[in-house]
Amino acid sequence: MKNYALHIPEGVKDYTGEEAALKGKIQDQVKKVFEGYSYHWVETPTFEYLNVFTTEKAGFQSPSLYKFVNRQGEMLALRSDMTRAIARVIGMQKAESMMPKRYAYMTNSFRYPERYQGKLHEFTQAGVELIGKNSIEADAEVIKLAITALKKVGVTDFTVHIGSSQFLKCTLSDLGLGEEAVEKVYEAIDQKNAVLLKDVLQEAIKDEETLALLLELIECAGHIDLLRSVKKKMNSPQAVKALDEMEQLYELLEDYGVSESILFNFSLLSYGNYYTGMMFQVFTPYIGTAIVEGGRYDHLLEEFGKDLPAVGFGMHMNAILQRLIKQKPLTPLYSKCTLVVANKQTRKICYEVSDHHRESGMVIENSFTDNIEEAKAYAKAVGMGGILHYKDYNKVDVYNLAEGTVQEATINELYRVENERG
Repeated sequence: MKNYALHIPEGVKDYTGEEAALKGKIQDQVKKVFEGYSYHWVETPTFEYLNVFTTEKAGFQSPSLYKFVNRQGEMLALRSDMTRAIARVIGMQKAESMMPKRYAYMTNSFRYPERYQGKLHEFTQAGVELIGKNSIEADAEVIKLAITALKKVGVTDFTVHIGSSQFLKCTLSDLGLGEEAVEKVYEAIDQKNAVLLKDVLQEAIKDEETLALLLELIECAGHIDLLRSVKKKMNSPQAVKALDEMEQLYELLEDYGVSESILFNFSLLSYGNYYTGMMFQVFTPYIGTAIVEGGRYDHLLEEFGKDLPAVGFGMHMNAILQRLIKQKPLTPLYSKCTLVVANKQTRKICYEVSDHHRESGMVIENSFTDNIEEAKAYAKAVGMGGILHYKDYNKVDVYNLAEGTVQEATINELYRVENERG
């Protein structure tokens, strides 16, 4: 019989040691970046009423939700999408104050993946939402912010795929595809099923040149030159307008100095079916899914009683963590730690100097034995860098375990005190 006390459910994981330390470090770094752009923190409940995530326009999300019933018989769900949770927060506010508003979050979300493939059901998301401003400048700001955050944590090898929810929709509509055919196109793109995609489009589009162009657009991504060449071939005014906006966005990102990683992708799809304009996803080697997803959603807040435009993104912190681990091996947790060994006569000065060292950024661990040989055996076993052995009031042996050396130092050499002790 399986002992459930010693197992965890599918789709969750423990973080310990070096991995947990790195996860905490990159989360702190991302938080500082968001704060530097004047985004203010918001926290929402881990679970909410089911309707927050399953309004009529978002019913497609229902199978992904962790749902349960409380003691009052009300249907609840674990948070699956922070964007909708923030939309609910804004909807509950009595009056609309000066816009725009900038919100940031760092929290865990819960979602059943459609196809498991080792994906997490509980995952950490960091992100921002810029509310109340419908402009390309706002779109550029959030993309710049995502790029800055990635670079800050050490992810430098990535591409930003920018698309438009309106371009593909308008193009397919102008070509006369019905609702059922459009759904099949989206399904084929989502499943990366090139055969199904070609079959659906061949059945609906008889002009070979148009068919070839559309297949090429859906199956590739390219730089600004691709976008400009596509714009010349488009007949739909709405499609051209969407491409114009993407080109203006690129020019703003050039001014920000982050255009080198930009690619244009005309087949972007997303979990959040509420996007109304620009969409973007960030990809990096060795990670099979986007590590950042975002876009413009100008009608979502209407579902919560507020007619406000918005744009934002979510960073998949677990995927970013795995990318960093693949990019550079984890630093052993104890490698920067120093063990201090003291006896009854020296522990007071040992504690005083150790606290001083901690304030300056050192990692100090107290030994629970005053036997130096036992302390050395422990420090070597866990991989510590050194030992400070407080032998008497003013004599300290400094052990460098990596080099196998020991030197004697005085307390004043370790720590300058105001009142010289005799």
